[in-house]
Amino acid sequence: MKRRRYTSVEKQVEYGLARVDRGRKVQVSLRDLLYVHQTLSELVRFFHQPDHYPTLADVETFIGNRNAGAFHLICEAVYKRMRKMIHGDIQEAFNNGYFDHPSSPYYYKIQSANRIARKKSKRIARRGSNEQ
Repeated sequence: MKRRRYTSVEKQVEYGLARVDRGRKVQVSLRDLLYVHQTLSELVRFFHQPDHYPTLADVETFIGNRNAGAFHLICEAVYKRMRKMIHGDIQEAFNNGYFDHPSSPYYYKIQSANRIARKKSKRIARRGSNEQ
């Protein structure tokens, strides 16, 4: 069985960028750019200080969901504000996976390990109930 490779967050973000011409420019709405900046700044403000998130519940509250919280802001920034900033050919490249790293990010490994552990627990539980 082929062993899966995992990469860092940095490698995921940087993949494919070197193939984009450094001299290529876009014109953006200052208001939309400031929205993206403020969103990223809020993420930095929260995560730079571990005292802001002593528990997983604190992180979950900050992240929120699609309708409220940091995840809502991120979705607004990426799918609405920044989408207007990106040229059509680059958007098409995103859609076609041109910027998708061929290896999964490291946190997929954690998900995979958790999924395997859950399956194993279910098998053990079924085996236990069959023995009764």
